[in-house]
Amino acid sequence: MNEVRELVSCLSKAERGYTKILNREFLKAGYNLSREQYELLQVLWTEDHVNQQTISKRLQKDKYNVTKLLNTLTKRGYVQRKMCQEDKRNNFIVLTEKGIEVKKKLTDIEEQVHVDLTFTISPEEMKSCMWVLKKLTDRMGK
Repeated sequence: MNEVRELVSCLSKAERGYTKILNREFLKAGYNLSREQYELLQVLWTEDHVNQQTISKRLQKDKYNVTKLLNTLTKRGYVQRKMCQEDKRNNFIVLTEKGIEVKKKLTDIEEQVHVDLTFTISPEEMKSCMWVLKKLTDRMGK
């Protein structure tokens, strides 16, 4: 079906465009963060002091890619690794003060990007689009 191929192509372009805009807005505000790094911070803002496996599951990324993201966020001072006292092989990822402090500003930037992107889309159009996308992802087994 050409419609499905076109839909997937549009989704891919939209995702790449969204990432580019969000990365640019973060940089413009003085934050050298990628969308993926921001999404990892969002996991920790929801539940701090989690292990890498939990982050991998929540982001649906493999451990290797999460390690790369964590290494960068650690170098930039947003997170740190803490060794579990009961099991020295297990590390927890913890937000630093810097990681906690940037939450409001980064969230505000993301929300403004959303407003800018959707100002010509009605709530009904958004609901319809979400309905179709959820139906497709459910069919794919998520």
